[in-house]
Amino acid sequence: MIPAPDQNTSSLSRVFGVLLGLAFLVLNAWTFGEHYLLKHDAVATQGSVLRTTSQRRKAGISYTVDYGFDAGGRHYEGSGQISRSDYERLQPGGPIALFYVPSSPSISETADMSHNNTSLFLTGVLGFPASFFILFINLRPQFRSRPKIAIAPPDRTPPPLAVELPNTVQGIAFTQYPVSDMARARRFYEEDLGLRPSHDFGGQWIEYHLWDNCFALSAMAGNSITPGSEGGGSIAFEVTDVDDFVSRLKKKGIRIKMEPFSTPVCRMAVVLDPEGNALTLHHKKTSDLS
Repeated sequence: MIPAPDQNTSSLSRVFGVLLGLAFLVLNAWTFGEHYLLKHDAVATQGSVLRTTSQRRKAGISYTVDYGFDAGGRHYEGSGQISRSDYERLQPGGPIALFYVPSSPSISETADMSHNNTSLFLTGVLGFPASFFILFINLRPQFRSRPKIAIAPPDRTPPPLAVELPNTVQGIAFTQYPVSDMARARRFYEEDLGLRPSHDFGGQWIEYHLWDNCFALSAMAGNSITPGSEGGGSIAFEVTDVDDFVSRLKKKGIRIKMEPFSTPVCRMAVVLDPEGNALTLHHKKTSDLS
């Protein structure tokens, strides 16, 4: 029998939700208090521009001013959003019209800001109810039923059988084009066609993996194969045993163009079909299957 999951995950989620609701509530209360004082108690004053900045956002460009002013024998600094026209007009060291709260001069804003009513609405009408709703969702009582015991069904899956597949063609291993100038060919396929090389074997064999297929450029044939529109490209079939396959084809009188040979990652041979087209028989080594 397998015990059902306990309530630890649910409890942690509820604790996180309560903390989130409290943090949201405190933030809304602080924001509401500042904008309430700016709306009802603020007085006008003149400050000086410290710097102006602009920042590109998804919705457009925002403009900000940093300013300083004196109140009650002390110096205060703040920042606020400004319009593009004010951004172009204001200069560091120049004057700027401000509002500040005499009882708390650190609370201030630029004169052209008109966000008080909007902020009061967002925090008072939307922010506080949202905060209380989050707290209610996570503090509401939960009616827990008895923990259930999940009974695992008996494992009746039969053991896998070792099936030996016949040595026949199992798929396409790769297609390849012979090239006489690898640098020129790569510029075409990579820069003009946008292919990305996945393997480079000594600059003589370049692979491009396209979905579940492999396309390759090869300079390994030398002058034995001439690239051109009338031929040159070939296809490689994946088999389980290249040597065995070639041996069987020889007994049937099939012409062998290239006897089996090995590379660091595979074993291959090349045979000819009745029309004289070359076909590659390919087997990827086990160490390269990961």
